Amino acid sequence: MIFSYVYSIVSAFVFSPLSYIISFIIIAILAVIVTALIPVFIGWVDRKYAARIESRYGPVYVGPFGLLQNFADLTKMLGKRFISTNVDWLSFNFTPIALATASFAMLLIIPLGGPGLEFISIPYSLLFIYTLLAISPLLLLVAGWGENNKYALIGGFRGAAQIISYELALIVVLSSVALLSGSYSITSIVSGQSSIWYAAYLPITMVVFIIAGLAIIEREPFDVPEASQELQAGWKVEYSGIRYGFFLIGDYVRVTVIAMLVTYLFLGGWNGPFISGVIWFIIKTAIVLMIILTPRWVLGRPRIDQLIKFGWNWLLPLAVLNLILVELLVVL
Repeated sequence: MIFSYVYSIVSAFVFSPLSYIISFIIIAILAVIVTALIPVFIGWVDRKYAARIESRYGPVYVGPFGLLQNFADLTKMLGKRFISTNVDWLSFNFTPIALATASFAMLLIIPLGGPGLEFISIPYSLLFIYTLLAISPLLLLVAGWGENNKYALIGGFRGAAQIISYELALIVVLSSVALLSGSYSITSIVSGQSSIWYAAYLPITMVVFIIAGLAIIEREPFDVPEASQELQAGWKVEYSGIRYGFFLIGDYVRVTVIAMLVTYLFLGGWNGPFISGVIWFIIKTAIVLMIILTPRWVLGRPRIDQLIKFGWNWLLPLAVLNLILVELLVVL
């Protein structure tokens, strides 16, 4: 754990009671820097990749290769004002902070490329990450209701219905991987793939996980709750400025977490020959991330009924079938 490493260094120079406080402050600063830079960089990658697909350049002017464009956009968001007086003040302001905090918390407990490279170490890290993903339906409903807008409320109901439809498939997939590895700890799951990746055992499960993950984080083409042609941005319709920025940053954090989880659960994590495990992790995660970012720019948005039926009629049965096969594999 990164905290233990920092504390071991600080305690060598500072007496014990104060060393805990200093270590905590250092870890908090590092966590803020990492959790802020990752979504900003992934947002730049998304915009440049979309531009290449659409035969244009994307961000080019602000900073080298447009790297600072997202910082400029965030600065602009800080200056935007919100003037509506019809919203519920508590739920309207609480939801963006809660969703961003839940997203950042996932980055704090997930290893960043190797064993012990997490800010906070907990025994059942996979279940904790799923719990943070599972609170989304409630937050979407609160956001849609608090905006006092019919489009936002419909979008909130759509979002809750969509996420619930795909959450069951996701938890079954996580249970399949945990059953195969014998643990809900990400480090233990990666250690169980030292000889062969779980993708070789569970290729369909990996596909189910990616699809369910995209639906839960509402990544296009699963953005039906925010359909601008129908709902004027859905449950986000009244949000602007830094509140909208919290949602945007949280979305990119969750996209990154899904890519990391695919790497850890199915592609061996940091396991690989010849080069450093961190390098292997970065390479695998980057490939998965590009695959996850692609559907937004090449696929159309389905109807809400088609989306929900696909989750219940196809994804969940496939996930359950894979769970049964894994159980048979473990028993035999």
